[in-house]
Order: sequence, then C-alpha cells, then structure tokens
Amino acid sequence: MTGPNLKHLVEQARSARLVRVLGVYIIASYAILQAVDLLIAQFGLPAWFFPVGLGLLLLGLPVLGATAVIQAHMQKQSEPAAADPAPVDSAGNGVRRLFTWRLAFLGGVLAFLALGSVGATVVWLRIRAHELRPDAVAVMPFHVVGDEVELWREGMVDLLGAALNATGQFHASDPRAVINRWHRLARDPEELPEPDIAAEVAGSLGASRVILGSVIKTGSNGVRLSADLYSVRWRRKEASAAVEGSEDQMTALVDRLTLDLLRSIWRGDSMPEVRVSAMTTTSIPALRAYLEGEQAFRHSQFAEAQAALNQAIEHDSAFAIAHYRLAHAYGWSFGLGAGEISRHLSAALRHSQGLSERDSLLIRGWKLADVDGSLAAIPLFNRLTTRYPDDVEAWHGLGDALFHMGAQDGEPLIASVEPMERALELDSSFAPALIHLVEIAYATDDSTRGREWTERYLALDSTSIYAQSFRLLTPLHFGSPADSARAAAVLDTASSQQLSWMLARMRGTGTPMSLYQRIALAGADPRFTDDERHMPLWFLGLRYMKHGQVSIALDLIQQSMALSGGGMDRAALNLISTAREVGLAVDSTSLQLVERLASRDDYMTPSMAVQAAQEGRSEEAAAVVAELEAIADTLLAQGDSARARSMRGRAWTLRGRIAAAHDSIDEAIANLRRGLSMINATWTGPRDLDRYWLAHLIQDRDGEEEAISVYGSLYWNPWAEAMAYLHRAELHERRGELDEAARYYARFIDMWADADDHLQPRVEAARRALERIRGQRIAS
Repeated sequence: MTGPNLKHLVEQARSARLVRVLGVYIIASYAILQAVDLLIAQFGLPAWFFPVGLGLLLLGLPVLGATAVIQAHMQKQSEPAAADPAPVDSAGNGVRRLFTWRLAFLGGVLAFLALGSVGATVVWLRIRAHELRPDAVAVMPFHVVGDEVELWREGMVDLLGAALNATGQFHASDPRAVINRWHRLARDPEELPEPDIAAEVAGSLGASRVILGSVIKTGSNGVRLSADLYSVRWRRKEASAAVEGSEDQMTALVDRLTLDLLRSIWRGDSMPEVRVSAMTTTSIPALRAYLEGEQAFRHSQFAEAQAALNQAIEHDSAFAIAHYRLAHAYGWSFGLGAGEISRHLSAALRHSQGLSERDSLLIRGWKLADVDGSLAAIPLFNRLTTRYPDDVEAWHGLGDALFHMGAQDGEPLIASVEPMERALELDSSFAPALIHLVEIAYATDDSTRGREWTERYLALDSTSIYAQSFRLLTPLHFGSPADSARAAAVLDTASSQQLSWMLARMRGTGTPMSLYQRIALAGADPRFTDDERHMPLWFLGLRYMKHGQVSIALDLIQQSMALSGGGMDRAALNLISTAREVGLAVDSTSLQLVERLASRDDYMTPSMAVQAAQEGRSEEAAAVVAELEAIADTLLAQGDSARARSMRGRAWTLRGRIAAAHDSIDEAIANLRRGLSMINATWTGPRDLDRYWLAHLIQDRDGEEEAISVYGSLYWNPWAEAMAYLHRAELHERRGELDEAARYYARFIDMWADADDHLQPRVEAARRALERIRGQRIAS
C-alpha cells in the first residue's frame, strides 16, 4: 500500500471517530458478556452459550468498523463540493446502503435475539423434560484421591443419602439408580463428576438438586470431604461445603457436610440434628464391611455380599440396614432356604427404630411380604412407590409382592410386569427383576417378551443356575424349530437342579406336553440319585393333573413317592385328598392310596376332615381342627408368631368348610373369611383350596364379582386352573357376558381335551354351552 493511500485511510478513520466507536463497542461488549455470564449462572444455559455470544461480538467488530468508515465517507461526500461532482458509482452506493448504523444495530439485536431464543428453548426443553420434585436430591459418586479411599466413591452416595433422609425435609434418590445411570452417561465415571451430566442423571430421576463432591486422603488416617450443591433445573451452584478430620469420624463428617450444604436452602426455623451413625452404625469397621457388601450386591455378586454383610453384623449385631441387605443377598442366591431371609428381615425390623421413613417402610414391606406373607405388603409398596417414585427397591418390592401374592389378592399374574419394568427403567442392571419377568413370559406364553427379557438377563449374568436354565428353556419354549432342537440335544447334560428348576417354571398352558415330558424324563434319568429323580416325576404328575389326566398323574406321583423314601408322602396325601374333595379323583385307587398314607402316621388332612363331617363323623373332623390349633400354640411358644397365625387361620377355614358340609352357609363364609385373613399369602396350596370353596359359597349370594375374581386368580394351582375356567365361564354366561363366557369355555375345553373318562361329561357340557353361545351370537 502506498504512503498516500495509507494516510488517506488514517484520515478517514479519524474523521469517522473509529477509536471512539471501538471504545464504546468494547465497553458495551463487556457489559453484554457480563449479562450473558449472569444469565448462564442464573438459568444454567449450556456451556457453549458464552463462546457463541463472544463470537457474535467479535464478528460485529469489523462490521462496526466498516460501517463507521463508510458512513464517515458518505458524510464527507454530502458536504458542498467544488464545481464538478464525482460520477455516481452504483455498486458503491449499494455497499453504502448495507453498512448503515441502523442495519448494524438491527443485525446485532437480531443476532442476540436468536441466541437468546435458542438458549430459552434449551431451558424450556430442560424444564419440560422431567417433573422435578423439590424435596429430592441425587448424590453422585464422589471423586476420590489417595490410597485406600476407593470405598468412599460409592459409599458417600449411601452415607449422604442416609443423612438427607434423616433431615425429614429432603430425601435422596435411590443410590442404585443414581450409580447405574451415572456409569452409563459419564465419560469417565472415576473422574471428577461433570455438573451438566450429573444434572442430567438427577433430572431423569426427578431430583431437583444434585450433590457432587470429592474425598481426599490428607494423611495416614485423615480425609477431606468437599461437596457442591447444584440446582438441576438452572444448573447453578447453590452451596459449597468442606470438612476435614479422621477417617474414623466419617459419619460425623458426613453429618457436618450435609448440614453445611443445606443451610442455604433450608425451609424452616431451625436445622435438624442429623446423625448418620444412628441410621447406620457407630462402628467404622461395620460400616466399611456394609459398604463393601452393598457395592458387591449392586453388581449381583451375592456370595461376596453375604460374606461382607455377615462381617458387618459381627461388628454390630444391631445394624438394621446390614440385616436388611443380607436378607436380600440370601434371597437372590439360588437354592437357599427361607430361614436366613426370615431371620435377618425380622432382625432388621427389630432394630429399625431411628431409621428414615423410606428405610423403615422398605424393611416393614419386605418383612410383611417375605416373612408374614401378608397382603398388606401390596398397599404398603404402592405407598412407597408414590412417595419415592425413583426408588428401585420400592418398585421391585411391589412387583415381587404381586408376583408371589397377587393371585391371593385377586390380581392377574401380569400385574407384576409394570412395577418390575419400572425398576429396570431406573436401573437396567437390576437382574432379579428380569428373573421374574422371564418366568412370567413362560407362564403366559409370551414369546416376544420372553426372548427379549432372556437376552437382557444373559447380558448381565452368564454363569448362575438362572442363566443356565434360561439358556436352555427359552429356545425350547420360544425358539425356532432349529433352536429348540439344539437346546433339546443338550438336555441330557443338564444338572438335576437345572432341570427341576425349569419344570417348576413351565406353568403356561401353551407349553406342549411333549416338551414337558422330555424335560421331566431327562430329570428322572438313572444317572441322578433317587433323591434328585423324584421331583421331575412329581412335577410331571402335577402337569397331568392340570390337564385332567388324573390316572397318569397318580401313577407318576406314586413313582415320585417311592424314589423320595417317604419324603413326599405327606405332600401326596394332601394333594390326592384335595383332588378327591373337589371331584377330580373318584376311583378306588386314589381312595386306597389316601387310606394307606393316612394310616402310616395316624394323620388326617383338612380335606379328609371335611369328608368325615359329611359322613357324620363330627368328632374326627373336630379333632383335626384341634390339632391345627395345638400346632399354632406350639409355634407361638417357640416365638414363630407368623406361622402360628397362619396355622390358626387354617383352623378357622377348616371350621368354615365343615360348617358348609353341614349346610351352615353363613357360618361357613364368615369362618372362611376370618381364616383367610390370617393365613400366609405365600401358602398358595391351602389358601387356594379355601378360596375355591369360598367362591362356590358366595357366587349365589350376591358375590358373583368376587367369585369371578377368585376363579380368575387360581392360575398357580394345578388342580384348580381348569375347573376355575369352567366356573368362571358359567358365571359370565349367567350374567349375559357371552364373549367372556365363550373365552373361558374354550380355555377349559382345550385344557381338558384329553381328560379321564369320568371327567369328560364336564367337557361335553362345556362344548354344548360354547355351541349354544356361538349360535346366539350368530342369531343376534
């Protein structure tokens, strides 16, 4: 550039007062950036919002300079000039019309309006994305620095959660759901948590606030805890806190950290006293063992969880939450008896004073379900899921209670699907919920979801007895012919435990009898011991009983009894005497078998007591009632109040059935209802028989709705399911509900198509009823 031209530009810049304009622009830009920064802090705008605003201002800088120079030049040209004006340059005029102060100002306003609109849209979408609860706080896994502090990464989620729950005003999002989602979304779960990702995790669980923090080792036994409290909606920091002390004082440090964080958002006159040790334990070794067990439990390492949690209880026998978690660790380990579950749930409830509402209700709910077998567990878990909609264990508790006891409350089997799926939505690694969902698919012949749920389970677990059984049974049950053939080819290599477990889960009416026979015969193979072989034959016998082929069923049951060495005699006596009471077995063989089994230990079943009452042998019937009462008294003296109550309930229902045998119907109904309210709801065999007779008694006494509900919920019972279809069909037809009647007549006919000759008259009557209904529908 030549000297004169450069001099000319400098003169133009001076005349345009460019330096002054740029100075004003820089000052205004600084003010705008401060405002943008304030908006980001106030409304949690995305991280890119500030650099985009800065970029717009930098882009406006040359535009502003060019506008100033061009406008100055135009002003100079508009001044009175010498005689001959310069010729008009149309292209230049077009450029000058673009670089005006009005357009420059308007362009800047529009650019920032567009940026503001995008930011507002982002905030609006975030607000609309989740329904946030003001009292819910999600605690993210802490960042840990130093040796031997890794335990506190997830441990702080549990401890701070306990402290929040102790305040009474706030509650913590489910730690399991938080940790699962954090591991799915975080770039590196072990690094310092990122506020935006943490807020996304918390928002997905309905928490309005989120806590991020770190644990730093400061010496041989010293730690420093620091944490920040963020608003999830606005992504702004609301409070910060830090405490320091000995690792042996961890619960006290957590108490102080929690209260310091909450001071700025506390609503009320005074802060509460928070003592995590009161909700957990005062023993640091017990706390460490508990947190190790909790972390193993979250990864479905149940044996490791049992070992660690037993250590925690050794250090502190009154550690309620450790007892509660240990009960679950035993409950989800295949093949363990209910004794350990009952013992630890009872201990958890006994030591639960001082726990948060959430923990107290969870312990009480699982105790009601797993120990007492009380239907009160279902409304309690419903209450929990309403109060804590992000709680995995509450949803699983509801689904589990419905799975095991829903039938006794008149619920269909699929009622447990929704809560189980909600638990999986919160924590996709929650394998126990998938176990029951796969079992439901087998029972309902749902091939699509059965395959889907099996694949999800096997992605989490490939070695347990559940995984081994699903890997065989799903292709056998739902696979293509080729998949089914491949699975059938390896049945002979399956373990006895695996085959028995598979048979117990194949409850669906659509399962071909040939498949059931194949698995049962593989389980009864001579390569197994007699004690292992008897259960497959027992299950196969129950399957034939379900389809009305009673003679074959009795033969298989006797084979099972012979192999068990007397271990199945009492169960067989109850089953066969029940079959005779409801009219399934009427032959002399079954009668002789009942008499022979009863004479061995001078024992009468409740069904035999009812028969005695019908035949006028009232003293014998009364003796069975008295025996049940005596058993209840013994159990109560031994401290087993739950079983004692159930046995007393069985005495009352037997009184009701005896009253019905004497045609005292009102007394029978009252006694049956009283007894049923006392019997453990997981005792499905005796309860189903009593409910079956109750439905019979009330269906003609303005109890049709209840009777239909009872008949529709006998799906676990091999002798009752088909008969319940028939009775339900008859009730629907009587009420003029022909579509429903036709459906259940057809199910009954299909199930009993090959029933024994003495049962075929019922099948023929059902066929005639179905033809009659179809004729009426055609005529209409």
